Amino acid sequence: MAQAAYQRSTLSRYDDSYALPRPARAPSRRSRSASRPVPRVLSRHLFAFVIILALLGAGRVTLSFAVVQKSLQTGATAHEITRLAAENANLSNQVAALSATNRIRTIAVNDLHLVPATSVSYLTVHTTSGTPGATGR
Repeated sequence: MAQAAYQRSTLSRYDDSYALPRPARAPSRRSRSASRPVPRVLSRHLFAFVIILALLGAGRVTLSFAVVQKSLQTGATAHEITRLAAENANLSNQVAALSATNRIRTIAVNDLHLVPATSVSYLTVHTTSGTPGATGR
């Protein structure tokens, strides 16, 4: 039916006997293809844009998550540094307290039963010339 209507529309309106009939032409594909792909191309571009936008959004969320994790790790490291500095200061105080002269003297006298030196005398050793093993007697 559509073909018959199409063939009627291609016939000339005037019934001229001397006018040559026009050959029936196929409908122009240009006009159809030019009007039809616009929505398809638009939908393809829109789909690609949405996909790219979603990927960018996912990338941003991933980067934000990574930044938060690194921030937490940095905070934990700073806390550990502070704790170790306090522990080092405490250990330095203990070393100073344990190496005090009065404490060492008290341990020597009370625990090891040592006595303080009252008189100090120095001995000098004279060397004798001679053969080794000779005592000089």
